[in-house]
Amino acid sequence: MSEILLWMGEQPSAPIKVNRQSDLVMDSAFNYYQTEKPKLPYSPGELFLDNGAFTASMQNLDLDLQRIIDIQEKLDPSKTIPFDYPFKNGMSNVQMEKRWNDTKNNIKYWQTSTTLNGQLIPALHSWNKTSLKKNLKWIQKHGDSDYLAVGSIVGPEFSKQNGFFGDRQPNKNMINMLSTAVNSVKENTDMKVHLMGLGSSPLTLHFGYYLGIESTDSSGYRRKAAYGQIVLPGTGERYVGNKTAKFAGGVTMKTDDIKKLDNCHCPICKVNPDQLWDDWKARAIHNDYVMKKEKQLAESLIDEGREQYEKYLETIYKKSSFDYLWQYIKMKKKYNGISGTLFGKK
Repeated sequence: MSEILLWMGEQPSAPIKVNRQSDLVMDSAFNYYQTEKPKLPYSPGELFLDNGAFTASMQNLDLDLQRIIDIQEKLDPSKTIPFDYPFKNGMSNVQMEKRWNDTKNNIKYWQTSTTLNGQLIPALHSWNKTSLKKNLKWIQKHGDSDYLAVGSIVGPEFSKQNGFFGDRQPNKNMINMLSTAVNSVKENTDMKVHLMGLGSSPLTLHFGYYLGIESTDSSGYRRKAAYGQIVLPGTGERYVGNKTAKFAGGVTMKTDDIKKLDNCHCPICKVNPDQLWDDWKARAIHNDYVMKKEKQLAESLIDEGREQYEKYLETIYKKSSFDYLWQYIKMKKKYNGISGTLFGKK
């Protein structure tokens, strides 16, 4: 059975479930930065503790690195990332290289000066294909881990962009860089790939698994729930309403969508799916269930082989706005040879 991982985000202020002992949970050291004695308010099966670097970068905050280490050591996660320095839109190559050098220094420091050996996953950042290969080679040599986390993998156009650099928004540039990154890792190392922030919907989740990643995470299932959205199997989100939401985006529920809920066996729909219209936590529990079932489906299809997985993906993408990206990914696989994925090397 192929093992692919999906880490579902939690927050100490409002856990979706207190008992998550059967779950892979993603949390952030940033959420405990102001807490005198960090302690998880829920019980995870395994914990992947993000270091809070991305949030701090977006808020222009300078965090005390020793405080981050103390939180990581105290919470004792299964996996955690040495404090890294993600890129921001509009940065020059010189600025991004400086941030990468600081990231490298932290990787070395975390490995030699903390009690987190065996739990560390180094983050890979790059600003063009040349730096991608060079930086990956450095991690292969110096990163004491069987995993790496793909962070800011950007191209030359990145320095000309402005605005918010948040969730990964699928487009051809992103697919180009991610496929190159995954290929490079698979062809040149024995490391597995965690791709941060690609599990917000079934459609983006399958892009990652098809490209060959072994692991990703999602906090989108909570965020969508807070803004009145539920996730449906094999597609994206649908808006069911939320009186307190400031904005809501997405597609409203249609008759066929409502019928899908009749076949949903999540803890909410089994009892009373009407809760999805009134309670954000009910929506989050539903979304959590759907995403984990989609991950299990991907595992099963990957075990059946590339052809079966592609047949399923054809059916879901042809009904979505991502069909052009799906066709693009298949073309790249055919002509450029995306290899070394979960299906094995060519």
